[in-house]
Amino acid sequence: MAKKVLLVMKRKMLSDALIEKADGDPRFEFVAARNYPTALLTAESCSPEITVVEIPESGSWKSAEKCLTICDTIRAQFPNCKQVILCNEDDTESCIAAIHAKQKNRIDDFVFYDSSIHYLFSKLDALIARE
Repeated sequence: MAKKVLLVMKRKMLSDALIEKADGDPRFEFVAARNYPTALLTAESCSPEITVVEIPESGSWKSAEKCLTICDTIRAQFPNCKQVILCNEDDTESCIAAIHAKQKNRIDDFVFYDSSIHYLFSKLDALIARE
């Protein structure tokens, strides 16, 4: 059975590419949420097993802590949901926040924007393989 993956992303092109790549892949079923404030409502409607939250490079959700709060909120509602942060490797503040969040078990992993889709899928595979 496919694992539901919630994508909380500002980058529509990236979320669309991930959804297209997963089309026909029995491992994953992606749901995209572009509205950060209502990400929990989207999670409640789809019951994700993995959530990928993008820390955007601009806008009101550029704050790593705001994005990590989304992860915390979804994890509180869905304790078994794995959390992945997607961040820009050139944004030192976001990288440090992602590393600290991983060390404190607030998230399960993080991936940089410039990673390939294949790399992201391998990370997702690794998360579901641990179950």
